[in-house]
Amino acid sequence: MTRLLLASLALAISILPSYGQNSILHMDRSGYTTGTVGSSSQNTYTDQYGNTTGWVGGRYSSTYSDGYGGTTGTIGNKRINTYQDGYGNTTGTIGRDRVNLHTDSSGNTTGTIGGRRLNCYTRSRTTTCY
Repeated sequence: MTRLLLASLALAISILPSYGQNSILHMDRSGYTTGTVGSSSQNTYTDQYGNTTGWVGGRYSSTYSDGYGGTTGTIGNKRINTYQDGYGNTTGTIGRDRVNLHTDSSGNTTGTIGGRRLNCYTRSRTTTCY
């Protein structure tokens, strides 16, 4: 669950300027993620295989999970290529921005996307970043 929310969050954060990082995202049991990132809204769906489609900040997003930790796709005109190693580490690129994140067993995520620092926590299917 945290992995799916993290993917949605990375998509959302990647399109926003550095001042728009405050966010609250909620994923329901059927795979829909809704919420706000800065002043932009997010509405995406993640299927049982980890593939995500929807709208993030007015831009269409579509990503495909290979089932082994890799994710590829686009958000607007930005290409996404990330890999999760199974130990909480996510690396890769979103557009020209480098992704380097770590999620601990409690659902806390820290790291960077491009030059932007990311600090998030997940509780009861809701991810909050500050």
